[in-house]
Amino acid sequence: MLHSLSQTFVILLLSIFLGSIVHAKQEFREDTSLLTATGKLKPGSHVKVFLPNLPYIASSHSINGALFRPANNELGWEYDMAVSHKIITPKLYEFTLREGVRFQDGSPFNADAVLLNMDYFVKQPYTFTKLHRILTKVEKVSEHLVRFHLSEDYGLLLYDAIWLQFYTEPYLKKFGWNGKPFCPNLAEAGPYGLGPYILKQGYIEGDRRSETAVLERNPHYWDKDAAKVEKFTLYMGMTQTEAKDLALHDEGKIDITPVLFSDQLESIFAPYSKIRRLQSTNTYIARFNLFTGNPIFKEREVREIVNNLIDQNSLVSLSMNGEGRTTYVSIPEQFYGMEPALAIIKRNQQQHINSDIKAAAQRLNQYKSKYGYAKNEKIPLRFLAQESMRYMLNDIKFFLEKLDFEVELIIANSESEMFASAIGAKNKSNDIDFDLVLWPNFDWLRNPWVSFFIFDTSSDWATTEPEFHLDELINNFIATPYTSEHYIDRLHDLLKHIRFMNYQLSLPSPFNIIALNKEIIFEPRTSAVFPLWEIQVSDNHWSIRGASEYPQELKVPVKVKTFGDE
Repeated sequence: MLHSLSQTFVILLLSIFLGSIVHAKQEFREDTSLLTATGKLKPGSHVKVFLPNLPYIASSHSINGALFRPANNELGWEYDMAVSHKIITPKLYEFTLREGVRFQDGSPFNADAVLLNMDYFVKQPYTFTKLHRILTKVEKVSEHLVRFHLSEDYGLLLYDAIWLQFYTEPYLKKFGWNGKPFCPNLAEAGPYGLGPYILKQGYIEGDRRSETAVLERNPHYWDKDAAKVEKFTLYMGMTQTEAKDLALHDEGKIDITPVLFSDQLESIFAPYSKIRRLQSTNTYIARFNLFTGNPIFKEREVREIVNNLIDQNSLVSLSMNGEGRTTYVSIPEQFYGMEPALAIIKRNQQQHINSDIKAAAQRLNQYKSKYGYAKNEKIPLRFLAQESMRYMLNDIKFFLEKLDFEVELIIANSESEMFASAIGAKNKSNDIDFDLVLWPNFDWLRNPWVSFFIFDTSSDWATTEPEFHLDELINNFIATPYTSEHYIDRLHDLLKHIRFMNYQLSLPSPFNIIALNKEIIFEPRTSAVFPLWEIQVSDNHWSIRGASEYPQELKVPVKVKTFGDE
């Protein structure tokens, strides 16, 4: 539900702003951009978007098509190239395909195209679920009806279906399905997908991307009214500060960009921008390196001591300027089943008895002795992350160094470099030595698996060596469809075990703060997805207005709106 920004937040913003402007009264105006929105394509419209994080996730469903696509609803998905489905058994799923659909080159999409793509998928799958290991056959029942046969019970197929994207035969012959450990996307520009926009320039993959990419409306898309903007330019090479300055203080350079919590005030009062604020389903993953890291962190109790030093409420209040929520185990409560599962945990939870700093120090000293540390010697802890996370890293460092830890912050040169070492640690091929790695875990699945996937010990993303009880809990969760009466209990059991084992730090879930050009109409998603087909521009947008100046009266700050629950 769309509602006004909380009174507390408004008072905070205005008190800061008005504190430096004595006797001045700041006016806010209503957002008038919707007055000339038509819900139809505006010829000549052009929007420029900065995508600093996971651009292959953010843009994917605007370029490519799958059976399902992410949605802001309880289950987290809606139909895309499918129009209905049946769970015949947990080993057999049936999908009815949308009729009359064509690829971007005009070739037909049908059951044969699904079978062809799935043949290529098993040769080059993504590996963040186990689908590639248990898919036994995809069956063509009719021209627009397919069945997926699995070797074991599986509850995640409907979420896999979000990322089982379909490509033309020429693309498959040239590049294969191109899964890698990440979600797929396009290795080069061309009319290869099914989405409402064609990638005309650039390339966007999990481990490589061009500095910019250009997307143009797909004339063959099944929904002729889906694309409301003719052209998008996506920027992936500039810094967040550069993008923010271009969005706030200039026109025609950047129309949409995430902004830091500390940049909200400037974004509200800048002449060309407004903000949208919403509680996200994104989190932060800070997991221990249990393969090549400091051996002392293989001790569950040492990890517990580290985790208990983190004060989530202080991180929300100080590091995040109040823009977040604490979590039980770095998984947002908005995901299907999380609320009742956490309610069971809270009802049965005993008061924590190990929060006393002196008691924690005594327990830590026992492990220091076991691993050969002198009484006054500090335990080195190498913390790997990107520069964008420094605002939180410094505060986490402060908390951890309350005890005998000496934290070294290692800032990776890029997201790709960080992930290469994070994944490489499992087979001891990490180029960077580290004990903890932190990354923003942008929601790409709208399911708890978006955080659980790092606990699948058989995957490339594994956090730990195979562990019987963890593997059993993971397999039980994976095998259980959301419709099962056992789903909540299995989710609860897995959450509780992960928290007990302290494989990762429990960190808050942040709000999304998005700066938009004042003449953009867009309700951002809680997840990492940017549904470009939902974006509209008003008649006063620079790409429609032409050479005329932006009216002075429209530079007045727009009232702030918050989307979703606070």
